[in-house]
Order: sequence, then structure tokens, then C-alpha cells
Amino acid sequence: MSQNANMSKETFMAMAKQLGLDTSDDEHMEIVYQQVNEIMSVVSKLRNMDLDDCEPSNTFSSFQSYA
Repeated sequence: MSQNANMSKETFMAMAKQLGLDTSDDEHMEIVYQQVNEIMSVVSKLRNMDLDDCEPSNTFSSFQSYA
């Protein structure tokens, strides 16, 4: 299930342009590209976590008091 978290610069620039970002500022786009790759790396680590033995948290209870 391991996936490459890094996106190629060409793919990033194509997606940014399609999403309407101003891609003319190369310095700014390089910063955004690095940030996107860092976020994708963290998301990849989260997706690879083994949570088979973990029960989901019950955050909702119909008996909760709102006093």
C-alpha cells in the first residue's frame, strides 16, 4: 500500500494552472510546490498507519447532556 508521496514539478504546475493559480511567479510556486510535497508526505504516512486493532472513537452519544 506504499505510495510515492512526491508529485513531479510538471504535474504540480499543470494542476496549479488548471486550478487557476498564477504560475508566473517561479519563486512563489517553488515554495508552494515544496509545501504540497510536505503535506502529501504526511498524508501518505497517515494512510499507511496500521489501525486494524483500533476501535473508532465514539464522539457522539445520544445521552450527552448540554447543560
